[in-house]
Amino acid sequence: MTSRFLSNSLAGLAGMALHKVAGIATSVALARMLGAEQFGVYAFVGTLVFLLGFLTDLGMERVLTRELAAKQSEAAALLSNALALKVVLGLSVAGLGAVLGKLLALDSVSYRCLLLALGALPLGFDLLARAYFQSRLEVAAYYRISLVGSVSFLALVGLCWWWEASVVGVFVAGLANALGVSALFLLSLRARVRFGWSLVPARVRMLLAEGFQVGLLGLLFTITLRIDQVILYHLRGAEEVGRYAAAVRLTEALGILPEAVMLSLFPLLAAAHTSDPQRFRRRYRLGFRYLAAAAVPLALICTFAGAELLELVFGAKYRTAAPAVAWLSWNMLLSFLGAVYLNVYLIQSLYRLLIGVSTVCTLLNIGLNFLWIPTYGLSGAAAATVVSTLVGFGLWFVFPFTRGAVADCVREGTRAFVAGAAGGLAALAWPTTSGAVCAAVATGVYLTTLPLLGGLRWADVRRVTAR
Repeated sequence: MTSRFLSNSLAGLAGMALHKVAGIATSVALARMLGAEQFGVYAFVGTLVFLLGFLTDLGMERVLTRELAAKQSEAAALLSNALALKVVLGLSVAGLGAVLGKLLALDSVSYRCLLLALGALPLGFDLLARAYFQSRLEVAAYYRISLVGSVSFLALVGLCWWWEASVVGVFVAGLANALGVSALFLLSLRARVRFGWSLVPARVRMLLAEGFQVGLLGLLFTITLRIDQVILYHLRGAEEVGRYAAAVRLTEALGILPEAVMLSLFPLLAAAHTSDPQRFRRRYRLGFRYLAAAAVPLALICTFAGAELLELVFGAKYRTAAPAVAWLSWNMLLSFLGAVYLNVYLIQSLYRLLIGVSTVCTLLNIGLNFLWIPTYGLSGAAAATVVSTLVGFGLWFVFPFTRGAVADCVREGTRAFVAGAAGGLAALAWPTTSGAVCAAVATGVYLTTLPLLGGLRWADVRRVTAR
């Protein structure tokens, strides 16, 4: 079982990494092919459908994974209900999205793109397939299919570029790709489980009722991270969204690191939570320490060399999004740390508290976007994201059940923060106007200072994996 667990984890890590690479390549191709305005339409429609997509899942994946793992003999019945429910929800949400597009008074191009994107919602079988393969520790089988989908969409985008297609053509290609990938997932599941298509009320209630809290939490997090692009589109236009989307994709591409860490750390935390509380705390504290150590230099590089990175990756027209990259790079630091303490709270089953704090942060984020975007544009949108995340972090100090973990977060991250401050001050004092040089100076000082402060200790690796 140990070797199977390790191979499954490594397959998941490799799959996530390849997905990120394919996703970045696709975003770069689209940004260069479409230009800032049409890329803004693509980003806006994609964000809107991504938010609506949560209503077609409602946290079912987590519940289905648990049920499939615990009741393997009932896999056919569970999948039959989940797949049928997914289609019903997908069709309903697609209709809701079409009405929403009319209410938002979208222009004809954006509305056609929206309809094409909504057409893929009833076909979203990938999450259910992932639940099945995770329950069987066969995550490699999931990634084999999903990576085919990512690569095939990248190839279709390349053809669109070759044919000089518009943003509407890109969404046509996306819908065609969704049809093919959904068929592959269904065939793969069908080869393993003889499921049908049925809705049993008791099973449907179980999937929805138990998954609702997790689904709502995920929806709130997503709204906080994505609603700014929707508001930016209506207040400043598609071109501004296009530049901002480039900044978002550049910083979010680095999010694979905490995902990869938590892929291994989460089961270790879950195993130690009740059996050994001291080991549980030691493990999450080390997670804070090393994710902070990794995030700070990345934030320094994005802050000082954001314009150069945007030009290198997306093209010269996106350099003006550098202030947003600087803001979002520090939100990335908070996200790295949040990957640990939020999973700690999930393990501790603090669902209601998580939903309450997330609701406050989401409402604050929306309010700040409406307040700052008219004046500051994409910089205001990025600043709203950082401030709302900081407020959420501060709220965890209010509650006795959560105060200890965030206090540990601050303690374990202090060395990295101090070393980062030293690197930032050195870069600001350096006699050059080159962002790349400033980034190199800041990173060099940081990497020199952190070990001197005791922020890196190789013995920690043995401590976190010790049984």
